[in-house]
Amino acid sequence: MRSPVLATAATLAAGAAVAVQTSVNGHVSVDTGSPVLATAVNHGSALAIALIVALAMGALPRAVRSLKARRSEIKRWWFFGGLMGFVAVLAIITVTPEVGVVAVGVAITLGQLIGSVIADSFNLGPGGKRRLNLLRTVGLGVAVVAVLVGAIGRFDVSNALVIPIVVLAGVVIAIQQAANGWLVVVTGEFAAMSVINFLTSGVFVGLALVVSLFVHPIDFGSLPPWAPLGGLLGAVIGVVTALTVRTIGVLSAILCIAAGQAIASVLLDLVVPVDALGLTPTAVVGAVLAVAAVGIAGLGAAAAARRRGPISDADATTAVAPR
Repeated sequence: MRSPVLATAATLAAGAAVAVQTSVNGHVSVDTGSPVLATAVNHGSALAIALIVALAMGALPRAVRSLKARRSEIKRWWFFGGLMGFVAVLAIITVTPEVGVVAVGVAITLGQLIGSVIADSFNLGPGGKRRLNLLRTVGLGVAVVAVLVGAIGRFDVSNALVIPIVVLAGVVIAIQQAANGWLVVVTGEFAAMSVINFLTSGVFVGLALVVSLFVHPIDFGSLPPWAPLGGLLGAVIGVVTALTVRTIGVLSAILCIAAGQAIASVLLDLVVPVDALGLTPTAVVGAVLAVAAVGIAGLGAAAAARRRGPISDADATTAVAPR
């Protein structure tokens, strides 16, 4: 996708799709009474799309050859991105009906910013070690304020831990991005990385389903026909951002994702709320602050990137990881 205008529009749409995915999965969890089943449907449908794309591109044979050639460089933890994604998505799906799509999106943003700082500081990703500078620190501070403002009216004694859980899920997603970045490097294939992610998560999703069935029976008949939409969106989001980020750059892609997610989250909480409160003025303010936080932190990352030199393909491809 070489047109900057089309790439920007597509990335904004991908950001909106992130919010729709969160809302869909939250509604599936409410309808079925099982966050585990909602997570399983999300990952199963995403795996199906990832396999179709990988097979259509002929990515898997090339990825296998590349993995064999670079076997000595591989670290095992890179292959656990799927587990990280499963844990994060399960947490998000469980919490969304409690606090709404906007509050979840804001909390994820804070978690991802924190996680990106951890990944950069400990040299976890293929982009190398990056120090925390002033702008990224300010961005984190604004994100904290965004979470606090967005959660006003949603906290009580019974759900005091739900927002921190989503923030932690955002941290896990950021670490997953670092692992996925290395998988792209060693396989040379974004589609193969997606398949590896969802195959790994599938194992843990299956185990969680079995455990859940023993603890509490699951009514599979309550699963709505549109339930796989969340996973389909997740797979498409990863492909779209992988294509557009090469045209508009990592910073613009992250800002577009954040903006699209914030706008769609507000509309979704207004029209089809998952939680009892629906859209609140403080949630809207929190969403605006979350976009500002990403922009400020992104400027800090861009300044650091200019000092380092050109951004690598691996950095670009992992601007947004599949989940």
